[in-house]
Amino acid sequence: MVEEYINEMIRKLNEKAASDPKFEQELKGIRKVVQVIVTDGESYNFVLENARVGPMSKGTVANPDITITGATQVYDQLRSGELRPMKAYATRKLLVKGSLEDILRLRKFF
Repeated sequence: MVEEYINEMIRKLNEKAASDPKFEQELKGIRKVVQVIVTDGESYNFVLENARVGPMSKGTVANPDITITGATQVYDQLRSGELRPMKAYATRKLLVKGSLEDILRLRKFF
């Protein structure tokens, strides 16, 4: 289920960048490696580059720019809408490591 949720978010971000020139411009020239750690499951990673997110891969990467960590249940609650991303972050159910600028940019991903 977590893998499906991440793929759904990647699809939405790519669609938004393709249909919203202002959003696309904001992401142009940016390259960020994102690591998603599921504390009770797989780890995943993907790259945001030139306003598009490439395909997701399983496993960890060295030195990601942004790391998102949470349990399967948290990702499932995010997917169902039971839990909002900012609330998950504020209550530390979802831990995010990265620069403040990257974290603020990441909000638009969710």
